[in-house]
Amino acid sequence: MKKNESSFVSFLKNNLFATVLFAGVIVLMVIGFEQTAEKRRVQSIQSANESIMRAIVTCYAIEGSYPESYEYIKENYGVYINENKLSVFYSVFGSNIMPSVRIIEKE
Repeated sequence: MKKNESSFVSFLKNNLFATVLFAGVIVLMVIGFEQTAEKRRVQSIQSANESIMRAIVTCYAIEGSYPESYEYIKENYGVYINENKLSVFYSVFGSNIMPSVRIIEKE
C-alpha cells in the first residue's frame, strides 16, 4: 500500500506544474476574451457616434441647417445604429447650432 501511495503522490507532484500551467492559460484566455469584448463595445459606441456626426455635418453642408431629429438622419442619410443594443439621445438647440448626440449601451 505504501508503494501505491508514494507513486500517487509522485504522480501528483509530477503533474502539478502542468495543472497549474493549464489553469493559468485558461485564466489568461478568459481575461483576453473580456478585454476584447470591452474594446469591441467601446468601438461600437464610437463608430455609431462618428456615423451620426458625419451625417449631421453632411446634412448641414447640403441643406444649410442641422437635422431636426435623429429619425431625419436615419431616413435621409442612411445611418443605421443597432437600437437593440444602443440608445441614441439627440438634442437640437436650433437649426444653426450643432445638435448634441449621446450614445449609451442598453443593459
